[in-house]
Amino acid sequence: MAGEMDDICAQVDCPKCGAILNVPFSQIRLQKAAACSCGAMIRLEDDTPIAAIQRLIDEANPPTSANDA
Repeated sequence: MAGEMDDICAQVDCPKCGAILNVPFSQIRLQKAAACSCGAMIRLEDDTPIAAIQRLIDEANPPTSANDA
């Protein structure tokens, strides 16, 4: 199920101006960085276990007989 976690966003604080950025998981996974409007570039690290992410997906969309494969 490619891309199923791309709707999940993480919040990142900009160390330069303090703005809160919402960064999609796909950006964390592919680009490993986020740019703030103040010009700061923030390096992203994904150290979240895949089980924790899958648990969030299951909570938002509980398995049913129709989608439990």
